[in-house]
Amino acid sequence: MTKSVVDETSVKIEANVEPMSAPVAKQCSECQAEFGCGVASEIEQGGCWCQDLPAIMPLGTLSDCLCKACLAKVIGVEINKQLDAAGSPKARLALAEPYRHQTELVENIDFTIEDGRYVFSEWYHLKRARCCGNDCRHCAYK
Repeated sequence: MTKSVVDETSVKIEANVEPMSAPVAKQCSECQAEFGCGVASEIEQGGCWCQDLPAIMPLGTLSDCLCKACLAKVIGVEINKQLDAAGSPKARLALAEPYRHQTELVENIDFTIEDGRYVFSEWYHLKRARCCGNDCRHCAYK
């Protein structure tokens, strides 16, 4: 191929590629903070950051999008409700099992910070699927 054919081909390819759209600006319905929502972008390959959080809540529970901090708090509360309803240790482990691959820790879901210290949640321990032996406050294996 000659250079002119390559340049012409590149122009044709570039003309047919839709530009990547930026995340849509949203406002948190809880705290009013502005954040970017990637779900609204049809082209986006990886989806929105919210898809990395546990999909533990029924659809339609929220009226609109929440920022990451507020959504994590709501999901954390919902996880605790479901763990309480599950009852047995085996049922609690079963709830967390699909999320074991999620290794990124999320504040208000996997841990809270109290007096400058990380306090791991029961959910974190259940996702871990074993006791660490540190006598944790929310140990699921005591």
